[in-house]
Amino acid sequence: MISHASPIIVLDDQRNELWSIAHGLGCCGIPVMPQLVQDGRLERPPQAPYTGIRLFFSDLHLLQGETKVEANTSALISFLRKLVAPTTYLIVFWSNYPEDAKRTWDYLTARLNAIAPELLPFGYEVLGKDDVRAASDDDPSVAQPAVERVQASLNELLGKHPQLSALMEWEGNVSRAASVTTNELVGALKAGGISFAEQDKVRRVLSRMAQEALGVPHAPQAPARGLTQAFFPIAQECLECDPNTDKQNAFLHIPNGETIALPDGHIEPLLNDFFVHTERSDLQHLQRGAVIRLSEDYLADPNGLSKDVGLTATPGNWKEVVCAEFAMNWHKKNPQDRTTIGNSVQVRNVFAIELSADCDHAQDKPRTQRFMFSIFAPSQPEAERKYFYSSSKGMGASDAIYVTPEITIDGVVGRLMISCRTFFARPHSQHLIGDVVSRLRKEVVDEISHQYSSHMRRPGKVAFLT
Repeated sequence: MISHASPIIVLDDQRNELWSIAHGLGCCGIPVMPQLVQDGRLERPPQAPYTGIRLFFSDLHLLQGETKVEANTSALISFLRKLVAPTTYLIVFWSNYPEDAKRTWDYLTARLNAIAPELLPFGYEVLGKDDVRAASDDDPSVAQPAVERVQASLNELLGKHPQLSALMEWEGNVSRAASVTTNELVGALKAGGISFAEQDKVRRVLSRMAQEALGVPHAPQAPARGLTQAFFPIAQECLECDPNTDKQNAFLHIPNGETIALPDGHIEPLLNDFFVHTERSDLQHLQRGAVIRLSEDYLADPNGLSKDVGLTATPGNWKEVVCAEFAMNWHKKNPQDRTTIGNSVQVRNVFAIELSADCDHAQDKPRTQRFMFSIFAPSQPEAERKYFYSSSKGMGASDAIYVTPEITIDGVVGRLMISCRTFFARPHSQHLIGDVVSRLRKEVVDEISHQYSSHMRRPGKVAFLT
């Protein structure tokens, strides 16, 4: 019903009550993390808030002797800050009085919207404690019917929020796929005469797997990443075969032969961000697919972009370099139009994409890094966007330009345009002058590599093959 992949917290200020609830939920097959409140404080607060909380069970009265909604809810907010990392979750109040829970919910949402909106639950429900406590009773004739009632109540509760149930089911499937992958590996070890109790042998097997997946030179720097790469294809196969998809299938509605319209709003570029690239704080120049914003000093330097790429007769004229590669019909433009288009190009929108071969990264072969010339074309103003992208044709200045769907970089909506015929290189130990602002997803990098390879082998290149 509920997987251990979705952390669940139970909060109460009575030790015996908390034990009874946690044990009762456990008897129903629901793993929980009980948290006790003593003297207005968490008895044992975690070192950091828990990530991925999906259900948070809480009593309405967390301060002994205090009945005011404001005081108890303020205490609840302080506990939420210590227990829950920003996430999407449902809060469930233990109560037999829905009107009391509604007052607490109203005050909770008002306060969190004002001081910590990132911790706001997306909704609330109310559930009585009696059956949960009875589920932990020593008498099976009392406990078993209570277990069935609790399971039915929780199924009904989650049935009101099928979007949460569907994603919790997916998280559970991912966790289960990881467990199945681990079990298969342990089975292979056993078949090979290696007992899991033989720590050194297991370590050597896992270390060699990481080495094979990441490459001998790089595995020592990121052994866990190598192990993940080794496990992932098997886990993905297990996940795709997981039969536990009832809640997802019930929630999703996909008609035959009809494209589903996305909700109104600005969701399209944000969804594209999810699939196309990631803007994280730990990105590095050496990562494959790194999106590097070139510095103004490098652009203006006569020995910088204009020398690396060419395309201009004037050293240091980086705007002409950009326009000669990316502007629509640049060769047909008169001097006045060229000046107008060049003035529309902003320093912050000139990039290079790290695209050295994947095997080179794994095996530490390259003595140089390869970069593909790129710009970011904002979608607004439309008049300037047309200089670089044709929405009617869905392409850039030539078929050598790879164009992403609309994404956001630094909060600006636009398209990343990458030249598959203009690239330059740097020694492996010398970074480009600029800041890494993003990294393209692996699938996108592979797609760009394919377009680059296709462009380089297109008709017009003379080759005599035997």
